[in-house]
Amino acid sequence: MKRINTLIIALGMAMSFSVAPAYAALTETEFMSVAAPDGQEVSIVVSGNSIRVAGAAKQTLVVYYVTGTKAASYAIETEDQTITTNLQKGVYLLKVGKVVRKVSIS
Repeated sequence: MKRINTLIIALGMAMSFSVAPAYAALTETEFMSVAAPDGQEVSIVVSGNSIRVAGAAKQTLVVYYVTGTKAASYAIETEDQTITTNLQKGVYLLKVGKVVRKVSIS
């Protein structure tokens, strides 16, 4: 029985460590820079209901609810663009090209 409890605890800890990096609650002072598959760096800054995207000119920012339903879509026209959204507070998935990140809008 002790072996099973130890295994359950170890599995729980392993899952928490493997899941934690996938979630990034961004605030106005935090900055996320991710190298896209094509080598170009895409950076995302979330401040309130504004999303700043850099390094993704001529691409589309697609916002999904965590359930996978599309919430909004925005064309990124310039190299550094700030988008003001009307999204409610919550957790969303942001996709720019092949880069996908989970963020908290507050």
